[in-house]
Amino acid sequence: MPLNRYNVTVFLLFASYLSLNAQQETGFRYGVEMQYGFIIPHASDLVAVSQSNPTGVNLSYDHIRLDKSNWDICNCFHYLGVNLSHYSFNNSEVLGSATSLSGSFEPILWKSNRLQLGLRSGFGVSYLSKVFDEETNPSNSFFSSPISFLLLVSPRFQWHLREELAVALAIHYNHISNGGQKQPNRGMNFPTLGLGINYSPKQYNFPKHTAEKTYNMRRYYLEAFGTLRSDSPRDGRQPLIGFTIGAFQKINAIQGLGAGFESQWDNSLKVLPDVPNGFIHAPFIAHHFLFGKVDFSQRMGVYVKKPKIYEPDRLFYQRYVLSYLLKNSIKLGVALKAHGHVAENIEVRLGYQF
Repeated sequence: MPLNRYNVTVFLLFASYLSLNAQQETGFRYGVEMQYGFIIPHASDLVAVSQSNPTGVNLSYDHIRLDKSNWDICNCFHYLGVNLSHYSFNNSEVLGSATSLSGSFEPILWKSNRLQLGLRSGFGVSYLSKVFDEETNPSNSFFSSPISFLLLVSPRFQWHLREELAVALAIHYNHISNGGQKQPNRGMNFPTLGLGINYSPKQYNFPKHTAEKTYNMRRYYLEAFGTLRSDSPRDGRQPLIGFTIGAFQKINAIQGLGAGFESQWDNSLKVLPDVPNGFIHAPFIAHHFLFGKVDFSQRMGVYVKKPKIYEPDRLFYQRYVLSYLLKNSIKLGVALKAHGHVAENIEVRLGYQF
């Protein structure tokens, strides 16, 4: 599924929608970028199939609003965008290719007259041309579903050659998996280096806005989360539900430290042999990137109760949570749970912060 006419049409429709809904104090940016990288083999049996270098092309459209109300969302100027990418894993018989459509959020961390540093994060859907098959493609245990999810984070440098034209250099960390919808779900992590050109047809100046100083801010929160996942090919997708209680202390303008406790019930584990129930309990510590109403937290948990299937190597886990604070202290978000480089599931979250 290369970047054909249908893919480009969908991308342009998304870009047009963003343009039509933008307000007056708005800038636009179009970009094209080439990427080259490598695959991380997160298990010994994946080393052989990981000996290739992914190459890709990414088309992007971003808009930025410069008014104070939009700046208050993350206490910074930021781009919202849509991206269409195509990666060839340069192993056509086993790994094939991935074509993805994603949305992105990119706060500007620092800027001067010509140089700009941003941190893009994105979430989207990928179509995979080659997936696991027990008989015809047993080596590809990275992917088992043609429709999977893309998560990415990317520090980006932009150097303006002229007011409307800039060169962009980016380091991408890409993750594709099916979020526990089907097994095997080992997922693929593939960093890439990107070089591209950005074009801004409309020139704009950044006004000066100031944020309320909240360095001593402390917040408490409750979250409920859930997804459908499978830990066995025979039993299909099963519900996973859980809750989290936590708190964090802001330590500077964009960072916070926190801790909490979570409990979950995973019915996909309960149906496995020798697993009496699917309950999992774990305390965690967390680091938060805080951009106004946007919170990107990285949590490290240690199991105090877990199914025997997690023995002996799964003592800890990571959870990456991206949430947005709505009015009345309601939080909406998505999260990825992983053990090391191995993704377990993607979930949706609903929370309350006070």
